Amino acid sequence: MTNPNRALAKWLLRDVLALQEGQLLTNQRLEILDIDSVRIDKLSNSDYKISFAKTGSYETFKENS
Repeated sequence: MTNPNRALAKWLLRDVLALQEGQLLTNQRLEILDIDSVRIDKLSNSDYKISFAKTGSYETFKENS
């Protein structure tokens, strides 16, 4: 994993989802949090927005693609 990916993973798993080092993010935990995916939107050439999608969003996305 590259350094930028490590920084992103640390931010998502440790800072946002508050998981401990070595703790796995499970489907059960995601269901409790009502999250099924992470969405990354490009706002400009240098700006991106990261948000969590509610459970069921990924299936809706697949059906409409």
